[in-house]
Amino acid sequence: MWLITFLSLLALTSGARILGLVPTPSYSHQTALWPIWKKLASRGHKVTLITANPINDPKLSNLTEINIRETYKIWTPMYKNMKALHDPFKINDVILPTLLAVSEYIFDNEEVKALTRNDTTFDIVIVETMFPEMLIFGEIFKCPTVCLSSMGGAIRVHESIGNSVHPVVYPELMLPYYKDLTFKERITSVLYYLAYKFRFEPQSLNVKNNALKKYFGENAPSITQLLDKVSMTFLDVHPALDGARPIGPNTVNFGGMVHIRDPQPLPKDLKEFLDASKEGVVYFSLGSNVKSANLKQEEFEAIIQALSDLPYKVLWKYESDDIPNKPKNVKFVKWTPQQDVLRHPNIRAFVTQAGLQSLEEAIYFHVPIVMLPFCADQEQNAKKAELRKIGKTIYPMKDGITKDALKNSIKDVIEDPSYRKNIKSLAEIMLDEPMSGVDKVIWWTEYVIRHKGARHFRNHILDIPLYQYFMLDILAFSISVLTILLVLVWITYRMIRNRVSAIVSARIKEE
Repeated sequence: MWLITFLSLLALTSGARILGLVPTPSYSHQTALWPIWKKLASRGHKVTLITANPINDPKLSNLTEINIRETYKIWTPMYKNMKALHDPFKINDVILPTLLAVSEYIFDNEEVKALTRNDTTFDIVIVETMFPEMLIFGEIFKCPTVCLSSMGGAIRVHESIGNSVHPVVYPELMLPYYKDLTFKERITSVLYYLAYKFRFEPQSLNVKNNALKKYFGENAPSITQLLDKVSMTFLDVHPALDGARPIGPNTVNFGGMVHIRDPQPLPKDLKEFLDASKEGVVYFSLGSNVKSANLKQEEFEAIIQALSDLPYKVLWKYESDDIPNKPKNVKFVKWTPQQDVLRHPNIRAFVTQAGLQSLEEAIYFHVPIVMLPFCADQEQNAKKAELRKIGKTIYPMKDGITKDALKNSIKDVIEDPSYRKNIKSLAEIMLDEPMSGVDKVIWWTEYVIRHKGARHFRNHILDIPLYQYFMLDILAFSISVLTILLVLVWITYRMIRNRVSAIVSARIKEE
């Protein structure tokens, strides 16, 4: 009997057809999830992936990729408006039209349309959380859906799955707050939550619902209805860095450096530079979205002055050939294999924009960090890293970048051994798991496939009206009862007092 059960489960999970949609045209968003698609394909599943950064590995015969790299032309211009991207109250006005344009590109894509025209079927649809409209493919193929994120979850992500949301305890990840908020920060976080609930969310839902009707007809389900059917959500965060948060069984945190790959040989020029730099090397990179070449002139000059004063060599990922006044100790390169650079024993510190994947790579390779957060979730990431004393932060959008601040921060994290000790300890904690993050995602994906969904994990809090959740009816009832009792007591008191007064008055008259 057990053999039959085993074989039936194997048949359900081996060779399932999986549709993955990761539309965000951002290298870090894409590569962070590559190990998942590789593992699913290597386990015999037929994976079709819609992505802006195809893996292009001919050995993965079970992986079919639909290339939407053209969407970078839609996405990249958004970063010219860095001021708005830094302001959580304005970011929605910038990012919403961009997200919509990417979605429409996908809906118009002929290869994507072909999936719905032929006899293709899927057993599960996996959608990046930033694009809930893509959950429509679960309706088209009549299969369960799962949400996936290369970072933490925004308010909508947690609310839609039934997790706890609290603007003071768990500020929105786009806010530059994390723990021990000041009174002003608590007010700002609450105001942001109210702005989200009454402006940003309705605006976003309206735009995305209209897009679904445009492409799939007036009877297309709403975003709210699609989110309500999501079986599980996978978030690429680890509580040791991200912080503890109550989540339901339909949410899986799989973070913990899951995108770290096996070492590869460094390019010859980089290897020679790093090998020869016995005094140590500071690695400087602002990631794939925030470009060093787009720094303001005063920021660039302050950084150059700080780096040239260091007693170390510097490797700077800089995307332009136009570099004035190159210091002798700085090597400029347009691209680096970042993981292999951080692996090198001569790397002493990493100056980073505090993107989540960059932070995890620094943690994995035990490299202390100096953070220059510019936008989105970067400031909150920096707060979390600072709290764990693995690096120092300079806030360029608030305080600017000065030579002394950058120079002193780099020297502090290199010369104070506690930073390297703390980052090594954090790495050990994050890696001490019963299974890898990728294996968690694979196991639960196959679980959803086996059971054709995971509706049984759905939190019934989603069905409770807000007035019941906050017990407003009970509060109103209690106040009403208390008010009635007080009124009755007051009336009784007045009656007794009047009666006593009447009796006393009568006796006085008799005397």
